[in-house]
Amino acid sequence: MATTAEPKCPDCGIQGIANIVSQDSVERAKSRQPWFMVVHCKSCGHVYNVVAKHVFSQPTSPNFVLPKKL
Repeated sequence: MATTAEPKCPDCGIQGIANIVSQDSVERAKSRQPWFMVVHCKSCGHVYNVVAKHVFSQPTSPNFVLPKKL
């Protein structure tokens, strides 16, 4: 009988995927979208990762070429 592997917090030792949670950052963009999301242990707060949610992009203008006058 096979068992599935459960993640274990390196700080407090609690096991199980249900104990890994995420929370949006307090910092917000002008559009009120969170800047990032913090993935952490529900029990002790050990941070596993920080994931960007708000990404700056540069607007692109359409590319077209006007013919040269003869």
